[in-house]
Amino acid sequence: MKSVPAGQPARQRREPTLNAVRVPRPGVVEFVDLERRPLAEGEVRLQVEAIGICGSDVALLAGRHPYAAYPVVPGHEVGGRVLEAGPGVVLEIGQRVAVRPLLTCGICRACREGRVNHCAEVRVLGVHLDGGMAEEFVVPQELLFPVPEGMSGEWAALAEPTAVAVHLCHRAGIGPGSSVAILGTGVIGLLALQVARAWGAQAVLAVDQVPERLELAMRLGAAQALDNRQEDVLDAGRRLCPDGFDVVLEMVGAEATLASALELTRRGGGIVFVALPHGKIALDFEPVYRKELSLLATRLYAADFAEAIPLLASGLVQVDPIITHRFGLAQAAEALALPGQRPSEAIKVMVIP
Repeated sequence: MKSVPAGQPARQRREPTLNAVRVPRPGVVEFVDLERRPLAEGEVRLQVEAIGICGSDVALLAGRHPYAAYPVVPGHEVGGRVLEAGPGVVLEIGQRVAVRPLLTCGICRACREGRVNHCAEVRVLGVHLDGGMAEEFVVPQELLFPVPEGMSGEWAALAEPTAVAVHLCHRAGIGPGSSVAILGTGVIGLLALQVARAWGAQAVLAVDQVPERLELAMRLGAAQALDNRQEDVLDAGRRLCPDGFDVVLEMVGAEATLASALELTRRGGGIVFVALPHGKIALDFEPVYRKELSLLATRLYAADFAEAIPLLASGLVQVDPIITHRFGLAQAAEALALPGQRPSEAIKVMVIP
């Protein structure tokens, strides 16, 4: 194996390209050969076609991920083709699939009710267990979702963050005529914007501090996009929705955006907390009480994963516009570090083995 400091590309090597990437501890990336073991009952070996870099991967590399178990092969946004099928597998060789990276107990109340994201034993591939940042990836069949042949491996990989957006829009109760304010237009914010528009939301306000992301938000269907350093968010919100927004999606996890969310939400409306704050944040409860607001959190997805695929296949949710960088597997250290180093430029970074 060879370790590469975070942010540095892999050097040229004479030996064959290593087939997997591992983070043994914060700040370090290793290129390793993984043993190609036989498949057990119900297991599938995938040829990995694309891996999306998520903000949680950046946090994992930086040592800020609260659930990371080192050493770990990162990568939970994975698209690929069936390379080999173990006993009992019904998928066909060559079938392109998206990976739902959640391993659950299958027997608790949440699992029995189909709310797998609430399983107390839930483990995420690429966080708690090895993920898919490799040339090949062994996955239980039940985690694989076939996608239409015309859908690319990159789009299949991005079914995972799209499922996050679908789930949070369900939590928000977004539907025809909804008014929505999105505070933070990272990947999930831009995907949630498109899901909301696909479901009939009419007035969507996007707020950020990166001009390129705001421009992209307008292209993807926002009614208005503004930089909160240059414009008064509350004033702009009142002009767009005089009575306030039905729902505000808080994508930043900071006290300032929470305060804005409390003011932007209409009486009887709701706030969905998407970002996980770094540490505790203060909440002014008076507007919550006065407006009778609903405060909701959202985490992962359940049946929403299957809903994400037709949204992508139909073009109602587009991911090509949000992909800004592509790297080979040998440049995985650079790919993992880039979003943290250049957040204004790197929206969705992909690794293509």
